[in-house]
Amino acid sequence: MAGSYREQSAPGLESSNVRTSNIRAGPPGRGPEVGHADRLHTGARTALDRLLRAEHTEPYAGEEVDWPSWRTFVAALRDPQLTMAGLRPDLWAVGHTTTKTAAVIQQDGLILADAPDPPSLSTLRNWLTAWENAGRPAPEAYTPTLVPAGDDQGLAGWHLRLSL
Repeated sequence: MAGSYREQSAPGLESSNVRTSNIRAGPPGRGPEVGHADRLHTGARTALDRLLRAEHTEPYAGEEVDWPSWRTFVAALRDPQLTMAGLRPDLWAVGHTTTKTAAVIQQDGLILADAPDPPSLSTLRNWLTAWENAGRPAPEAYTPTLVPAGDDQGLAGWHLRLSL
């Protein structure tokens, strides 16, 4: 079932509960199922596996993370590699993933990465520096704009854009 939780263990974490709309939990003892889990081949399963098996952890060196400010700031960046994951119960993580690297910062300030210095960790650190340099803007500081969306197949909708 999409969006379900399944216990996993990861180095440095006592247990991890996974919540993502792209992964379907498999039977106990087996990893997430591939079939419907990532039928669009987005790399979601690979990114999730990398984060659950994080080989590198470090505490965030800045002040305590202001979660509403941080998640709004990175959403405004509109980076296609922006990732949000629930790796543990009641503890969200936001960061950068690709098909080859992954790095996130959790609400508690713990940074997880698949290696000590992957490109995703460099990107995450750059985002954190930019956020700090911007003065950790409050979500209310952003101006929202709805932009019509459409593609060559005629699908339409709206994109929400945030600007300071």
